[in-house]
Amino acid sequence: MAHSKLYIQIMNSREWRRLRAMKMAANPLCESCQRQGYVRAARCVHHITPVESGRTDQECKELAYRWANLQSLCYDCHKEAHRQMGTSKEQHQQREQERVRQWMTRHRRK
Repeated sequence: MAHSKLYIQIMNSREWRRLRAMKMAANPLCESCQRQGYVRAARCVHHITPVESGRTDQECKELAYRWANLQSLCYDCHKEAHRQMGTSKEQHQQREQERVRQWMTRHRRK
């Protein structure tokens, strides 16, 4: 799956690493498994609303760092969450192209 440069920058940021660690400390068990009555260690912090669904860089950052948009999941539940969301390489590319078009419109010389 191809991610935008902004997404990669966010995921490699000190702020994201700190927030991820805080979420894993607060919710060390898979939240999806818990809802089903299972106990399983969380391994991932999942963005409920995908970061790259933001229409602007600011919206993407807000989605990335919003506590209420985070969910601690095990690997299997994380994979299933993405399967259900239908997040694919093509969808990521379409969103990135839309952001580029918006940027070009805003910065077009008049």
